[in-house]
Amino acid sequence: MSGPFDSWADLARAAKPQDWSAPIVFGVGPVEMAQRSGGRMVYVTTPVRIDCWQVPEAVALDAARAAAELARFRVAAVSPVVLGAAMLEADMHLSLREPKHWARWVAPIRNAAGALWVPASRGWRACPQIWADVQWAASHGVPVMVEAQEVRHGG
Repeated sequence: MSGPFDSWADLARAAKPQDWSAPIVFGVGPVEMAQRSGGRMVYVTTPVRIDCWQVPEAVALDAARAAAELARFRVAAVSPVVLGAAMLEADMHLSLREPKHWARWVAPIRNAAGALWVPASRGWRACPQIWADVQWAASHGVPVMVEAQEVRHGG
């Protein structure tokens, strides 16, 4: 993989406990995310397969709950998975299923975000789209916060 980190293990090694200046911080729940967002929008990244838009109902619900959890703490949280799923339900002919169109559509949302949050939803560690979002954030100086406590090496 290209980018500043080659694996989740590399990111885990770059993280330091309680060091909010690190490129990635693990163990960040909604309360800490609200405290650290600085009033800026938070991009909530959750598992999705863009090429065929496979979002199991449980995963879509996890994404909506994660964004709602941050909203409860008055954080402007945006989940492209939730937005994209709703838009595709309204118009099945949208081209969001194509990775290049997804990337173009999601770019302004990512660019506007003050932080990227990875909630501990099912399949987050194995999702290529989450990895792409994290790689982008890390290479653009956008803080990455992961709800999970840690990532096992090799994961």
